[in-house]
Amino acid sequence: MAGALSAPYAVAALLLCIAGMAKLRSPTAAVRALGSAGLTVGSAPVRVFAAAEVGLGAWCALAPVPISSAAMALVYGGFAGLTLRLARRASPCGCFGDDRVPASIAQSVLSVAFALVALAGVRWVPNGITWMLERPASLAAVLVVGTAGAVYGTVLAYTELPLAWQSWGAR
Repeated sequence: MAGALSAPYAVAALLLCIAGMAKLRSPTAAVRALGSAGLTVGSAPVRVFAAAEVGLGAWCALAPVPISSAAMALVYGGFAGLTLRLARRASPCGCFGDDRVPASIAQSVLSVAFALVALAGVRWVPNGITWMLERPASLAAVLVVGTAGAVYGTVLAYTELPLAWQSWGAR
């Protein structure tokens, strides 16, 4: 089971790193989103959380253990609740440093799915991403490219899909 869990787990972990780096670069969208949810914070706490997000994502990607998996499940669970709350208020989510993206139920569902993947990682500890590089070269290339593509596709699902869905429904 750990082997089958490794790729989706890596996607979840790497996504945390990307989201955290985006918040470090531009915390304003997250500050606004949290304000819309009734949580008043400044950019400094958002940056501290973003740095922790990058650290947790890196830990989970490189050397997952049950405690890191549990922490990642909690973070994704929190994201699911926050985006659901923001979607009900028709507010932007601030995902990946972008405040033009409306929060959506789809984002909550994605976050719940990643929380479940992380929760499974508590029971069946997945391999770190270095296991990909330990495979034969052709398999390693497929795993690395596939994982990168899945991460990119997931970023698009969080950021572009809600915009596309919103514009399609506005007609």
